[in-house]
Parts: sequence; C-alpha cells; structure tokens
Amino acid sequence: MQEINRRYLYFSLGFISILVFIVSLFLFFIYRDSRFSGQNAVIIDYPTNDAYVSKVFCDRGISHGNTATRIAIKILRWFNIQPKFGEFELPNNVSLIEALRILDAGKNIIHKITIPEGFSVMQVMKRIEKNEHLQGEITEVPKEGMMLPDTYVFKYPTTKQEIINRSQEALKKFIAQEWPKRSSNCIAKTPYEALILASIVEKETFSEREAVAGVYSHRLKIGMRLQADPTVIYGIKKGDKFGRNLKYADLKIDNPYNTYRNEGLPPTPIANPGRACILAALHPEETENLFFVYDRSVSHHVFSKTYKEHKQHIARIRKKKLSEIK
Repeated sequence: MQEINRRYLYFSLGFISILVFIVSLFLFFIYRDSRFSGQNAVIIDYPTNDAYVSKVFCDRGISHGNTATRIAIKILRWFNIQPKFGEFELPNNVSLIEALRILDAGKNIIHKITIPEGFSVMQVMKRIEKNEHLQGEITEVPKEGMMLPDTYVFKYPTTKQEIINRSQEALKKFIAQEWPKRSSNCIAKTPYEALILASIVEKETFSEREAVAGVYSHRLKIGMRLQADPTVIYGIKKGDKFGRNLKYADLKIDNPYNTYRNEGLPPTPIANPGRACILAALHPEETENLFFVYDRSVSHHVFSKTYKEHKQHIARIRKKKLSEIK
C-alpha cells in the first residue's frame, strides 16, 4: 500500500513538474521580446485564422516557429484574445501576447489625405495616386470642381476610388444644404453655376472672397466679361501647373475658358472650390465695384468702380506712371 502511494506521489510530482515546465515554456514563448522592428505597420487581412496570423507574425519576426505560434494563438483565443482585421502599429521588440492584445483591441492605424482648396481634379488625382496607404486603382475620374476639398481620414483597406467618392458625396451634401440659403443677389441660376463662380474666386484670391465674388457677380449682371486670368490659365493647361506668368498674347487665345473673349461663365469649374468660396459665390457682397487688384503692401485687395480708378491703383502699387498702364 505504501509502495502504491509512493508511486502515485512520484507520478503526481513528475506530472506537475512537466506541467509547470510546459506552462513556463509557454509563458516564456508568448512573453519574450521579439526581433520585430516597428518601422512598418502590420497588416492583417481576411481570414484572421490561426494559420494566417501565425505566418504573418513569423514572417515579420514577431514570433518564432509557425506551429508553436499557431498553437499559442489558438490557446489565447480560449482567453478571448481574438486577432482583428486591419492595419496595426506595433512597438519594437513586441512580444507575441502583446501583439495579439493590440490586434484584439482593434485600434487600426488612422491615415489622412488632404485635398487642398483650389486643386484641380488633375492635381487631386496625382496626390491620390501617390498615397501609399490607399488601395486599388482609380476607376472613375470625376468632373472638374466636383470634389470637396478637405482632410479625409481612412483605415486600411480604403481604396483610392472610395476617397474620390467620399469627396463627391461631401460636396453634394454641402451644396444641397447651402443652395436654398443663397442670398437674393446670388447671380448663379443653378448650383453648378455657383460652383463655377466659386472656383474662379478660389483661384483668384485667398482673402476678401465675398468682395471678389461681388465684383464678378456685378460684372455678370451688367453683361460685362469676367476677364478673369485664372480661367485663361485653365483653358491653356486644363488644371496642370502653369509654370509662368500670364502673357498678353494668352488673352487672345480662342477657347471656351477665355473670359476676356467670351461673355458669361466658363463651361465648367476651373478647380475644386472650398467651402468658404462656395459660400462667397452664394452670398456675394452687394457692390458697384467692377475692378480689383491685390496690394501686397497692405495685404488686401483694392477695389474700384471705374477703370480709371483701377489704373490709378495699379500705377501706385507697381510704382509706375499712369501712362504705362494699359
């Protein structure tokens, strides 16, 4: 009887020792530092099964031994530590259990892309194409002026086309909200005309938007040509970088965007206008001014009712004789 008890005791102690050894080995395996360098984020795609997550971890140096890692992930699932789908930032030398806890929390990396006010569709497409965090291809390029400039946040795996679609939807929503509130002196007959005018204001100025919109609106009301340099530039480059100063000869080029030769608004927007310029087009300043010129010395525009006054302002700003101003 004593011999049986002694054998049972030895067996129990041996079993416990083996169990302690296995548990200690497991804890060492999941808690030890890895050789992972967090310079790049870790992306977990579908399906987030044990074999796939184990392969990603082993490939990235977070863990060692595919089979052992797969078993460890399966065991940790029993403790409700579940790898989630997405893109995650992991610290250098992260342990296996710490990495799985970060994936379990589901806190994906947030990326941003900014569409600046006044960018043409061509410029926006180039920026989106260069963004390394956006997926897929651009399948449908929007029309000029139909994207709302803003900073858009996104997570993996957002596509390039999704950002384009979001910016278009944001513009539609903003216009639908603001168009019914337009002022009685708004010259635009349709929301699209308002966008065209807003795009000209956007490319013309970064300040006093309502006053500049008021000048263009007044010109349209009296049948005067807009004579807006940015429309001429767009007619030449179609939204690409111009790279030089506008010349007098450019004003004679015959195309639909040359508002020195054609009356009324150009056929389309010439850029993507921001909210401030859209609102300026919808709520232009009530004015009799027909001309304006930017004065760098005072950091604002100088407005005039007559061309004679306008020439006087230009001569003063450029420090030239009045006879030298055409």
